[in-house]
Amino acid sequence: MNSSDWVGLVGHLAWPVTILVVAVVLRHQIGEFLGAIAGRITGVSVFAVSFELAVATEASPPWQSRHADADVRGLVIAQDVNDSYFDSLRQTLMAPGSADFIVVDLKSDGRQEWLTSRLYLFTYLLSRLKGVKAVVFVATRGDTSRTFLGIVHAAELVRVLGGQDPRLRLARLQAEAEQVGRLVDDGTPGAADPLRVPPTVEAAVPLDVDLWWSEVAAGTAFVDPLYVAQRFLSRMQWEPPPPLPPDLPAGWLQLPEAPGRPVTWEHASWVTASDLTDGFLAPVARPDDWLVDNSGWSSSDRVRAVAAARGELVALLSPSHRFERLVDRRALLEELGKSSVEPAGKP
Repeated sequence: MNSSDWVGLVGHLAWPVTILVVAVVLRHQIGEFLGAIAGRITGVSVFAVSFELAVATEASPPWQSRHADADVRGLVIAQDVNDSYFDSLRQTLMAPGSADFIVVDLKSDGRQEWLTSRLYLFTYLLSRLKGVKAVVFVATRGDTSRTFLGIVHAAELVRVLGGQDPRLRLARLQAEAEQVGRLVDDGTPGAADPLRVPPTVEAAVPLDVDLWWSEVAAGTAFVDPLYVAQRFLSRMQWEPPPPLPPDLPAGWLQLPEAPGRPVTWEHASWVTASDLTDGFLAPVARPDDWLVDNSGWSSSDRVRAVAAARGELVALLSPSHRFERLVDRRALLEELGKSSVEPAGKP
């Protein structure tokens, strides 16, 4: 074999070998993430001439009540979250099946769409019950709805929200501990004034909670997810004794008043787009993991573009930057790497 033959061979193998090396180097970082979703590509041709993209699956729970007069993402009293008005949400959470991501739409500036407490709660529940791994944030910009803002991995979102407000983590641990039979020691119920005694972040939860959640997701153990939500929110809400202060203390929001119900506050804030750009979510947000999906691309063009993009997950956008779908880039790289070393003709 002469030198020109070697050059041709190297050039022929460079692309698939590069993809394989990238996939191998990153395999420890993506771990269980790849193991769960790497098999979703249904057909791969050698050297990526034609195949289907690993398109991630979106979970779309119905957040509004049956009569659309209440929205669980906003200021709803804890006991009402477990009401029959939210049966559609309950059934969606309990239904078999999995999903990869949810979309959090913050709408226009000034709109109040998602409370931090609800974002924490439902990101956690969906990650446990459906295997959701990421949250895609979108907003309305000008005439374009669902404009892409960024991707945040679910585990990082839960961690950052819990760091921003330790009450979230404590309330979640307590709600879980109630289900598995061991209460977190937070002192005498009702004895602590939440305005003066901050919650501890050292609370422990039984070691078998992961097993319990896996059994719930598999349907071998039963729990009403909205009952867990109610118990969580009951620890985030508080009925302050009179006399009430003229102004709400920092970090608290007042729920809408209702006849016969005491004044109720919730420790939460409204999530805004600026939280992702220069706020507390900025360190974990990935605003650059996107690609404008060119309708004129061939299948191989699209594969190469996604493989060259950034991030484990890549958002495909319209020319106006409207979010269209999410692609599992890591699974794509792994499949390309495997196909490049399989013998020709192997199924």
